[in-house]
Amino acid sequence: MLRARITGRYAQDTFEEIIKRVEDIGLRRGATDVEAFLSARMPSGANSSSAIRNTEYRKALQDAVDIPEELHPPMEYAMRCRASPNGDSFDYTHETSYNRAPVQQIYTTYPIFYGTDRMREPGRAVRFGGFRSEDSIAYGVAEVSIPHIHREGKLERPWLWPTRTKGSPNKHIVVHSNELMALDAWFTSAKEYLGNQGIGRDPSQKEGLLFIHGYNVGFDAALWRAAQLCHDLRFPGLMLCFSWASLGTPGGYPADEATVEWSASNLGQYLRDVTEQLGLSALHIVAHSMGNRALLAVLENWKHKPGTTPIHQIILAAPDVDTSRFRQFGQVFDTFEQVTLYASRNDRAIAASRFVHSYPRAGDANPPLVMSSLATVDVTAAGKDMFGLGHGYIANVSKVFRDLFYVVRHRHKPYQRAGITKRDEGYWELT
Repeated sequence: MLRARITGRYAQDTFEEIIKRVEDIGLRRGATDVEAFLSARMPSGANSSSAIRNTEYRKALQDAVDIPEELHPPMEYAMRCRASPNGDSFDYTHETSYNRAPVQQIYTTYPIFYGTDRMREPGRAVRFGGFRSEDSIAYGVAEVSIPHIHREGKLERPWLWPTRTKGSPNKHIVVHSNELMALDAWFTSAKEYLGNQGIGRDPSQKEGLLFIHGYNVGFDAALWRAAQLCHDLRFPGLMLCFSWASLGTPGGYPADEATVEWSASNLGQYLRDVTEQLGLSALHIVAHSMGNRALLAVLENWKHKPGTTPIHQIILAAPDVDTSRFRQFGQVFDTFEQVTLYASRNDRAIAASRFVHSYPRAGDANPPLVMSSLATVDVTAAGKDMFGLGHGYIANVSKVFRDLFYVVRHRHKPYQRAGITKRDEGYWELT
């Protein structure tokens, strides 16, 4: 219908430009049953051609379909859009320039200071795939935006569209730029960002928050989630992300298991660089799923050096870690300010891992793991999983996310936080 309504010298170019960004054409809020919505306005027995010419039906289309401002005819065509006299087509042949108001920016951008041991893909753009790099860790800064329509914990991306589709920043979480840096330049950039945050008025502005993703997560997806955490936690300091070389595919579980062990030494180097060179007052870490394996391997032998950044809050979200091995790691938990474990009996990915390995996993709350120097929170009541891909209960359920907010932002102990109660067995439970 759209193609039939575009005529003139540049009709094909205009149509192709729109099709390239078809994922940005959506439905207006409230138009949930579009077929019924439109059918009710189509004259009885009318065919497509007559329906297109019908004024009421065209009005229904206009009401239901949301074509973003930036998809209007490109400025470089230097033409004026003019409706034809009969109203059933558009004429783009009138070669006079026209002025269109700039698209309103309704999103907020965050810099993500990342390190990765992924192999860089060939090409001018900075892209990282799912294979291991044999070189040293790559350091860089990515600018990632969160749309103002964002809902707490949600990861807005084009529905059923390739992960590399950029998306519309007014509707989706988008990576705008990605710049690789030499290590010294990366340190300088991070310090300048902290300086520009107005340090001195709010001590938390000099803190850092590090996100370590789990299994089946590509590089861009790790950046999306890091930005979402920064935004939803209203974190005022430096947002960091370490992206290990997950294949980013559901069938890549065995390869990811091998890679996350290989990546532990690289994560350790990244942590040393962050804690020894940036001058942060505190560092908090959120690790998810299989990413906990690399983190715990590093923390098991971690020694805090005087004058370096202390690691304060450690959040182990749905750790895909053998429970017995987790207990061994737990011997060093008392050297950190607080270690929080989120677990659930409804976590499908953890249940699958338990079946594959024939041993219980720390992220399973059946029963919840109870240890000294560990605050275990059973979030089964949330009813969902954690961070997507079979476990997204922290990111998608507001009660769990609010608990995380008070852990990271206010460093509250469990007894200081509303919404959880202590069980006689020694763990805490989401209520």
